[in-house]
Amino acid sequence: MSRQSKEELIEELGLAVRAAQAAVDEMDEAASRALGINRTDARCLDVVMREAPVTPGRLAKESGLTTAAVTSVLDRLEGAGYVTRTRDTEDRRRVLVEPTKLAHERAREMWGPMGEFRTELGKLSMDQLEVLRDFHVRARELNQKAAALVRQRYLGERS
Repeated sequence: MSRQSKEELIEELGLAVRAAQAAVDEMDEAASRALGINRTDARCLDVVMREAPVTPGRLAKESGLTTAAVTSVLDRLEGAGYVTRTRDTEDRRRVLVEPTKLAHERAREMWGPMGEFRTELGKLSMDQLEVLRDFHVRARELNQKAAALVRQRYLGERS
């Protein structure tokens, strides 16, 4: 039995990563529709869920939206019952955004079945987990650089 070459394996891995990204996109689309929000609002809700409490300015930076657009997103998310905005007790000029109990409940309902993913990861060694973590960190960095280049080159945006 002949083994794959390294180049063939890299090609196969690249295709598997693209297919996994498409599946994530499919899940994001289904979840957005089930939540009754658009994809941009869903991406912002994800940032809030990961980084809460988060300021609208931080949300703008993470999402690539203008602060005015973030205000509209937050109005919609707050109206849907998924986030709250409160004044920072230490700096009353700052607004903090946090997910609501409803947002956490819906996330558990929709992404709960993804717990199987954690079970699969639990079967890996520490070394394997470190390789996967490092790969995904590097992949994120490369994608962010590529997106910045596309925005600059084709959309005339500056970083």
